[in-house]
Amino acid sequence: MKKLRSFRLYFGLMVVFQVLILAPSKVSAQDTTWIAPIKFDTLSNPLAISDRVLAAGNNIYSQLCAVCHGNNGAGDGITAAALQPKPANFRTALFQNQSDGTIYFKISDGRPPMPPFKSQLSDQQIWAIIHYLRSLEDSSNPN
Repeated sequence: MKKLRSFRLYFGLMVVFQVLILAPSKVSAQDTTWIAPIKFDTLSNPLAISDRVLAAGNNIYSQLCAVCHGNNGAGDGITAAALQPKPANFRTALFQNQSDGTIYFKISDGRPPMPPFKSQLSDQQIWAIIHYLRSLEDSSNPN
């Protein structure tokens, strides 16, 4: 009887582990709610968009972001398969409909598995990346 109780406890703990730990790992970054603090909603990109700014954003993106988010921002970088939650697809309306300030917050502060970049990038570099991410929009992909 004691062994049966121990087995049930062990089995129950394993089920809880799978539900709480493994099940959320199947969620993509696109499907989860990641809300920036309200103060970021009103932030606008202070950089004027230009070829120079887009090139700078592309350069930074290629070095820091493409490995997870993919060369074209579709969330399919070489490390994406191993990450939970999956990296966001920047080409979707769901991503593109976010405010610049929300995107700024997410790049700056990060959320596992995405690291925070506020200590590696200047504000100007983050805003350049945002302009670049906006250039990736794919109007044929609503999600």
